Amino acid sequence: MKKILIVDDAADTRLTLRNLLKDEDAEILEATDGLEGWKLIVKEHPDLVLLDINMPTKDGFDILKDLEEEWINVPVVVVSGDDNEDTSKAAIFHGAKAYLKKPIVLKDFKDAIKVLHT
Repeated sequence: MKKILIVDDAADTRLTLRNLLKDEDAEILEATDGLEGWKLIVKEHPDLVLLDINMPTKDGFDILKDLEEEWINVPVVVVSGDDNEDTSKAAIFHGAKAYLKKPIVLKDFKDAIKVLHT
């Protein structure tokens, strides 16, 4: 069974993402901040990370950079309320496979998580 890790400090976003993933045959893990998220990435080796950018203790960019430095190859889809184009470009530059803006568009979300089925 695949593992999907949701890293977001907003409980409503974690709930929304969990509901969007209900048809996936996957174990869903959740982290409420970046530090907890990083620890779960290292411990659980998820198949996909859904990552917020602006979080306490460790932001999404720190996690993307740590993944690169530690050579941890896990697909990351950023899901953020930050609609600044420079932020989305920077996330992609640092290894994110996709950048989705909140509120989430279902079709874009389904396209972004296709990496689970390859």
